[in-house]
Formats: sequence, C-alpha cells, structure tokens
Amino acid sequence: MDYKFQVRASAFDFFKMSMRKTYSSPTGMCNIVFFAAAVMLTVRFYGEAGDIGKGLLIMLCLLIPVVQPIGVFLRARRLAGMVPKDMTIETEKNGLMVRVGDMSELVSYNRIKKVIDMRDCVILSLGGQSGYFLFNRVLGDRRKDFLDFIKEQMV
Repeated sequence: MDYKFQVRASAFDFFKMSMRKTYSSPTGMCNIVFFAAAVMLTVRFYGEAGDIGKGLLIMLCLLIPVVQPIGVFLRARRLAGMVPKDMTIETEKNGLMVRVGDMSELVSYNRIKKVIDMRDCVILSLGGQSGYFLFNRVLGDRRKDFLDFIKEQMV
C-alpha cells in the first residue's frame, strides 16, 4: 500500500504534544503540587506580607499556569520552525522517500529504530535525536493503517 503525506507541523501541534506529555508524567504531578502549595502560601501570607512579598507571592502563583506554558510555546515555535515547509514523506518498496524541495533521500525501513505512537502524532525515530513527526491532522483516517504498515516493514 502506498502512503504519501505532506508534513505540516505548527507551533500549536508541538505545544499540545509537550503539554500533554508534561502533565501525564511525574513532572506534571510535581507542577500541580507546587501550584497548589503556591496558592496556599499566597492565601495564608498575603495579608501579612509587604509589597515585595506580595509581588513574589503573585509571581509564584503565576509561574506554573502562565510562565511555564509561555516557555513551552516559545520552544514549540522554535521546533516548528525547524520543520521544512515543503517536506513530503512517501512509502516505497525499500523505504521512506523523504523530499524537501528539490532534494530527496531514501530512508530504509531498517533505519527506523522506533515508532512512537502518541495520541496526537506518530514519531518515526531514526535514533539519536533525528526522526519525523507526523501529526494526526496530516495522517487523517489512514493513521492506523500507516502505523501497521511501518511496523510490518521494520521487522
């Protein structure tokens, strides 16, 4: 079966993936506990604190729900900027044909080290820090068939 996908990745795609991964991990649980503790400290000590203390308490409360997502979005925007705008991935007999503009490369199926199936995307890891992100809106209704095909070819 032949598959051809125009790879498109927005900053919001990477942002959603990062936030979901963070808050389904132990780090996310620590963030929630830290935020709850910050709110409790603010409620308890806000009236007694001086102006600088009040400012610090408010900033402490804004750290997890405001500052962290802004940092994650800035990182996501940088990641999305690294994905070429005209990239296509197409399955062939011997591997994946990856085209960017006038350049193309055949990535053999045995070079794919791992297929990571996340809820909102599929990551084809080539080892190290190289790989391809295929988000669900790109894969569409062919997502499951594509995953099965790639896993079958990797064997």
